[in-house]
Amino acid sequence: MATTLALLFHRGGEGLVSRARTAAARELARRLVCCHPEVRVAVATPDPTLWDGFPVEVFPDPPGQWRFGERLVQLAERFRPERLLYFSAGSGVLLSPDELARLAALTPGPKPFAVLNNFYSTDFALISPPPPPRVASLSRDNPLGMELYRAGYNCYELPRSAATLFDIDTPGELQLLALHPAPPPELSQYLRTLPTAAAKRIVELLTQVGKDLFVLGRVSGDIARMLDREAACRVRILSEERGMEALGRAARGEVRTLLSSLRESPSGIVAALEEVADGVVWDTRPYLAAQGLWPLPKDRFACDLLDLDGVETPLLRELAQGCLSTSIPFLLGGQSLVSGGLYLACELAWGEGHEVPHRWRPLPVPW
Repeated sequence: MATTLALLFHRGGEGLVSRARTAAARELARRLVCCHPEVRVAVATPDPTLWDGFPVEVFPDPPGQWRFGERLVQLAERFRPERLLYFSAGSGVLLSPDELARLAALTPGPKPFAVLNNFYSTDFALISPPPPPRVASLSRDNPLGMELYRAGYNCYELPRSAATLFDIDTPGELQLLALHPAPPPELSQYLRTLPTAAAKRIVELLTQVGKDLFVLGRVSGDIARMLDREAACRVRILSEERGMEALGRAARGEVRTLLSSLRESPSGIVAALEEVADGVVWDTRPYLAAQGLWPLPKDRFACDLLDLDGVETPLLRELAQGCLSTSIPFLLGGQSLVSGGLYLACELAWGEGHEVPHRWRPLPVPW
């Protein structure tokens, strides 16, 4: 196999989600070190002390403004590997050692090629040869797949599953991960502190014929098809503003949503959702962006956890209070919740061979 550099971008931080990402990155690094003898593992981080004792190469981030693309190109030029396997902190944590070994060895076609976990919102990627200088303009990794396509790379996408799509971005998907029967060991101490009542009810709802789940936010067509195939309950979907980050719409203030146009208060929207659903999974970020709001992560995450004491933004506080006052479960988060989070929820729902006699799933016809 050609020389492969596995490069993890670790951004540090002190909050719950940041600490969980750090734990996930450390867990992934351990697996990468063991996955293949020709895989070289490196970590770019603002806090090298968190990696003391790890058998990886550690590269402290330089002082000053940090940009994803600049750092990626800088390190690729420094190492000059034949193949670059990039991971953001929080991604890839559910990939098994065998899956990591197969990913590191993949050659799906002629160069230049990229194998992405998600073409439209990339969290990890195998890139050969390493990315060209034009990628340096990217401020974040979401549009990496599209930028590589524009640069002439043949772009491939991995089969979609909880393992390939799960990424730690918000407390929403962490609450689902806390239900995993065998969570990544490094993450266990953080998962034990999370509330899981709403997540449990959502997972149970997926197996209940005749019930209704409402999913809102940046929901892909693939997720809609997966839920149609896997959920025993009925699923209502309101998909809005997919790609708002990758396409720059959020940064330009161009986000528009149906929920915002209704002119309802957050508590009014929650009450309306309660009338038509038995449970709600909500990527709230498009709604917040359309309201002209982008609160600090601490505030957004407190709202995701329905922690009223931690919420300062009035709109978020009203939203959290409304969700707490309902009789149905509300699971709030960001795009990762309605992507890899829902894949994980379905795997948890049916993971122990649970089946219902009236679950509608026709047998395939040999064709």
